[in-house]
Amino acid sequence: MPNLNALPEDVIDEILRGGEFKINIDEVSQIAGTSPEIIWVNGCFDVMHVGHIDMLKYARSLGQKLIVGLDTDERVQSNKGPSRPINNLYFRVKFMESIRYVDQVVTFGSDDELKELIRTSNADTIVVGQEYENGTVIGKELFKHVIFFPKLYNLSTSKLVG
Repeated sequence: MPNLNALPEDVIDEILRGGEFKINIDEVSQIAGTSPEIIWVNGCFDVMHVGHIDMLKYARSLGQKLIVGLDTDERVQSNKGPSRPINNLYFRVKFMESIRYVDQVVTFGSDDELKELIRTSNADTIVVGQEYENGTVIGKELFKHVIFFPKLYNLSTSKLVG
């Protein structure tokens, strides 16, 4: 299986300079042996920051369609604590839908719902934050490729909201 986990240094440099970047589909095909069509990203995306935008931009550059799965308010509260989410699901969906890199937004309230959405999406690649590289990526067995996106700018929603 090809290793798609590391971003090329020139892509990271371009991200940090704030420039445009795009991984060419032919390059991904050469590495992976196939051209990914549908890319999946999921999370709570409670308080968006530039690191999220860069990850979504990168994820969209890998394929023809980007689907973002959002945790329900109950799931965010269960995972992050009683003071979260800051923004309710309605606002998080509206915000995510306004981002030009995102083609579709879906929501889920459980691991089983998440896995079912992944199955029905036909996504073959997931992009997740690098902080999950040694942790649990729910549904990773349903993807051909798991790509870990590096944390940029030392940003974290949990740190931002204290």
